[in-house]
Amino acid sequence: MPSEQWWASATLALTGVALALLFFVVPHAITGDGYVRYSKVDALVRGGTLTREPYSLVGPLFAAPLWALGRDRPWWVARFNVLLLAIGSIAFWRLLRRDTTTHERASAALLLVATGLAPAATLDFYGEMFTAVMIASGLLLVSPGGRRIGWIPVVLGVVNTPATAVGLLFVAIHRAWHARRADAFGATLAAGALILLENTIVRGGPLVTGYAGNHGATTQLPFSGMPGFSYPMAAGVLSLLFSFGKGLFFFAPGALLIANARRQRPALAPFFDASIAFLAGVILVYSGWWAWYGGWTWGPRFLLFAAYPSALALAVALGGPITPRRGAIALALTAWTVWVGASGVVFNLSGLDDCIANGYALEHLCWYVPEYSPLLRPFLLEMPALAAWQTIWLVFAAAVLAVLVTSGPSLELMASACGRAIRARVRRQ
Repeated sequence: MPSEQWWASATLALTGVALALLFFVVPHAITGDGYVRYSKVDALVRGGTLTREPYSLVGPLFAAPLWALGRDRPWWVARFNVLLLAIGSIAFWRLLRRDTTTHERASAALLLVATGLAPAATLDFYGEMFTAVMIASGLLLVSPGGRRIGWIPVVLGVVNTPATAVGLLFVAIHRAWHARRADAFGATLAAGALILLENTIVRGGPLVTGYAGNHGATTQLPFSGMPGFSYPMAAGVLSLLFSFGKGLFFFAPGALLIANARRQRPALAPFFDASIAFLAGVILVYSGWWAWYGGWTWGPRFLLFAAYPSALALAVALGGPITPRRGAIALALTAWTVWVGASGVVFNLSGLDDCIANGYALEHLCWYVPEYSPLLRPFLLEMPALAAWQTIWLVFAAAVLAVLVTSGPSLELMASACGRAIRARVRRQ
């Protein structure tokens, strides 16, 4: 249908605009863990030295060709995650072509790139983007694609973030139980072997991770300052799912529509099931880690992978046959997801300095208290005057929302239902 093709083209054009804005217009930096990764690659490429810091070299090594750019390399390396997101969105578009409509996969690509968790994750050289893109693309190749070559990027993504090996193990168990296939166990063993090998080569022993003694600041919270897996697991699970400042369902609300998307697109059920299994394993392992919140970063950094199933579930809900009630829910969640993306890019952690004052004494305010959530703070605090790039992204976000909500039947269904309700009330009077 011409109109559907037009909307798909407009959606894809906005996806390209989002990537261009993230690359050329939005400011970037190399800080925190990103700077440690940069330094590790720099020491290896320029001096042939393997440093013993706890982060994997697998993902950062893919940025090594950028060192050939000389003095300009920090500028390019700071934008490496934008390049990864571009590759991930192209793979997303291509791998969904068999099981979704053109409208759904165009919307999914736009939702992934311009909304939710992913845009903010491109602003630094942190490692979670590599892991998310590799694992999501690999799982789409394997299920529903049925191509076992997909385990290669999955293994690379897991080795880059060793804690996600538990998520891959959960995928393997689910796949063995429901599909009677053991190939995911092979991928898990391969990832585990490579993690142990990297530990041995870089740090001198297979079980030497570099995290020994790693801990945070000591505050009034009862488990603060303790190292390793010292946080109560139940509290960690609840915090990773529902806290205002770090909760998955606030930052990737499309995950709430996965059950609906499975019903509408049964062919995508294997991917959604694998995604849920993977996220369950990741949440379980990080829930007990002292730094379950991901440090002083915006959103649930360790759950970036959720951007993929969240975007796909929202795209299916917006494009498929649904009731007015479900349409209203889809539109509300879409609007909130667009705001999540805008918040992460434009405001990020602005106005939240109270949380890091006095040695992070009140950092927990930014995890749990609504008025200190980075998603709500811009509405409650008078923010500084916006820079030109911030205004550009907010205008762009409004355009994204307009295209998403008008390209499917949800808005029409809501308008039709409202019209019927008004006419019925008028007749009764």
